Amino acid sequence: MSSRDALIVCLPEAAEAPARWMRVVDGALTQSGEGANWLAACGLAALPDQARVLLVPPAALVTLHWMVHPDLPVRQGRAAARLAALAGGLLPADQLFAVADSNEDPARPHIIAVASRADMQHWLLWAQHHGLDPDIIVPAPLLLPEPEQGFTRGLIGGVAVLRGTDMALTDDMALPALVADAPIADVAAGLIEGRAIAALDSPPLDLRQGDFAKRVRRAVDSRALGRIALWSGLILLLSLILSLVGVAKQHMEADRLDDDSLARAQQVLPGATDAAQALVEMEGRLAARGGGGRAFTAPVASLLSAMQDAPGVALTTLSRDPDGMVRATLAAAKADDINVVLLALQAAGFTITATPSQEPGGRTLADITVRS
Repeated sequence: MSSRDALIVCLPEAAEAPARWMRVVDGALTQSGEGANWLAACGLAALPDQARVLLVPPAALVTLHWMVHPDLPVRQGRAAARLAALAGGLLPADQLFAVADSNEDPARPHIIAVASRADMQHWLLWAQHHGLDPDIIVPAPLLLPEPEQGFTRGLIGGVAVLRGTDMALTDDMALPALVADAPIADVAAGLIEGRAIAALDSPPLDLRQGDFAKRVRRAVDSRALGRIALWSGLILLLSLILSLVGVAKQHMEADRLDDDSLARAQQVLPGATDAAQALVEMEGRLAARGGGGRAFTAPVASLLSAMQDAPGVALTTLSRDPDGMVRATLAAAKADDINVVLLALQAAGFTITATPSQEPGGRTLADITVRS
């Protein structure tokens, strides 16, 4: 935002009264008028994007307090003054909005501006309705210079406003008991305009803060987006390279294991040319000798399949000899049930032996061997 291009709008107290505005270009007042026709009067379709907007609310609707706490640190004194101003308001504190100035001298009083939240919302809605989003909101009396004694008086938004050393009020509220015989110095319109223009860069007090602070929309930084895209691409590329390296390592390790397995297999099978062929031939030789994986799984699978047709038969032990023979113990209430299993194994092409015995409990046992 630039104060070299700005609009200053003074709001009226009465809803039917027109607002007063001033157009500032290059830090100087160029045009002014009444109403909300500032764009047409200035020959603009819209305010420039970087133009600063200063809103001056009605003096009668913002109460100013001067409070000093010399024994407290500046921050604590400012907070204490703000709380005291809220506590002394005519409305409940939760319906009021108070803002302190930025005074850093504990010996000087803090200026506290108090307005109702409803009025703050109304002013901002009025501005929004007229296409404005104020950057600064300054109470009208603070556009008058601070007097050394008595009061300064000037027209702000068409209303006569007085500012004293510890109070501010409109001219129609200046009761004799308040003003008494205090000297009143009238301020020229040019001086007030100059202070309003200066407030664009350095406001004496800004109501546009806290709950009513202007929401700043961050502009999209194309360079930042470009850097994010670049780094994202580099990270993805690095991840891809790491994945490819991992796959290559696994492939090389698999090849090494295949070569090592082939070399070991060639000690038994000199004619083997690859690991898969060597595995098939080794399985064949083991099967012929009664070894290998199939020498155990085939007989056991056939035994379990045969037992399905004899539900009264139980398998109590199962083992395999080093020569590949499968040994098992079958138990049943009757020998005929065990014979059903044995006949099924013989029909499947297995060579079996069976040694019957009797359990103390009366069950029939059969120690059998099964060979392909």
